[in-house]
Amino acid sequence: MKITITVENPTPEVLEKLLALAAMPAAVVTAVADDHWTPERARSYYDRLPPRAQQILLQIVEGEGECAAEQLKANGRSLRGSTGAFRRVLSEGKRTGLWPEALPVPVVSHVVGGQLKKIEMPGHGTEQYVLPVFAAGLDELRSGD
Repeated sequence: MKITITVENPTPEVLEKLLALAAMPAAVVTAVADDHWTPERARSYYDRLPPRAQQILLQIVEGEGECAAEQLKANGRSLRGSTGAFRRVLSEGKRTGLWPEALPVPVVSHVVGGQLKKIEMPGHGTEQYVLPVFAAGLDELRSGD
């Protein structure tokens, strides 16, 4: 039997009782950091973004994890203020307890010489790469359902 317990901001008393339970003979305790995006979290994050940032996020997912700034600015579209929403929404979610503090930022901007060159999902090739999770979480939006 496997039991999973999630405790956010435990009081010292609760933490003491949990540690005592874990110290019982034959107890096997594994601590797993809650630092991964899930499809549900990805969708919740998307839903909290302003409309232009939502469009950008969908373009990044469609672009297999990255999108050139010139493509994002096509048809005269501005990026002013849009990219800051990614960090702001994540910070607000962490502050309000919606997401864990260890959750990494899912989208980063690459600026070269003061010019935005591309926006991408960091961590390609690692377990922290969020593209598959965001693709699953935003699948119904991408397929037009």
